[in-house]
Amino acid sequence: MQSIGDVLRNHRPLEAQPRPKTALRDLQGTEEQGVSWWDAKITQIQAEIARRQEILEKAPVITKVIKSPQECPWRENSWRRCEECQIGKREESQLEPEPLRTIYDVSSCYSEVRYRELIEKSGLMGIELNHLFENAILDEHNRELYTYLMVWEPSVGGGIYIAAKKDPDNPQGNGTGKSYALHALTHRLCRMGIPCLYGRTVDFLMQLRAAYDEGSQESESRVLRRYTQVPVLLWDDLGKESFRTDWGPEKFYYVIDYRVRANKPIIISTNFDLAEIEVRFGRDNFGPAIASRLAGFCETWTLGGPDRRLGRRCVR
Repeated sequence: MQSIGDVLRNHRPLEAQPRPKTALRDLQGTEEQGVSWWDAKITQIQAEIARRQEILEKAPVITKVIKSPQECPWRENSWRRCEECQIGKREESQLEPEPLRTIYDVSSCYSEVRYRELIEKSGLMGIELNHLFENAILDEHNRELYTYLMVWEPSVGGGIYIAAKKDPDNPQGNGTGKSYALHALTHRLCRMGIPCLYGRTVDFLMQLRAAYDEGSQESESRVLRRYTQVPVLLWDDLGKESFRTDWGPEKFYYVIDYRVRANKPIIISTNFDLAEIEVRFGRDNFGPAIASRLAGFCETWTLGGPDRRLGRRCVR
């Protein structure tokens, strides 16, 4: 429907419709009746708006589905904003050359735009952008976990702790698909419109240390807010960090404790079980507190099998 502003900007009667008989001399005569010229003009415009709305209500309606930004009819107009499409529907109308209303279903397009925005901010990069559940090769080792992650609902809170299942053929538990699981889950969450942050724990530690470099644009508090305030945090390779003092474990404890208290989901992948994490973060300091919170907050899974990276490298 046209707004009052649209009519005021483009006010002129339809050529195909009879023009109102009210003329300037009629408006001027209203002064003698105690009605200002502007009041009469506004009344005339309101009558024109009502007439046009009545015409449009009876006009034919066509529906168009916009599936992607490439199909957007308004992409050439810089003043148009994608936020205008967030309710999933837009309507435009015309009176000339003939009355017509067009309803655009923009829900798919807006979802795609929102997904791209969230992925760009998620922390995924390079080949991680191709790691989707749809592309995953399921087998007896990962099928149960991946199937669970495909339907996991973050709104219930809590977390997921994915540890390596080690065996003689893969004693370190490397390359079993733990990181891939986090990448694919990040894609799924962003597709659902949920802001999330994927990151390696070693990068978190490096970001904190870099905040103290001279001329740094970051601060420790800003880094911590990024990891505590994001709706869903996906932390990869917990336990790979190297600590020289208790300063590092304290920051990990702060993030984990905050998210547990706030019931903000945290998904962790690691090569270590919780007993090993306790040791790595200091059994006489933050280690037991970190392990205890993760045990109480997270559903624990193990992921085993051969090192898939080595398997791919051996293929000829």
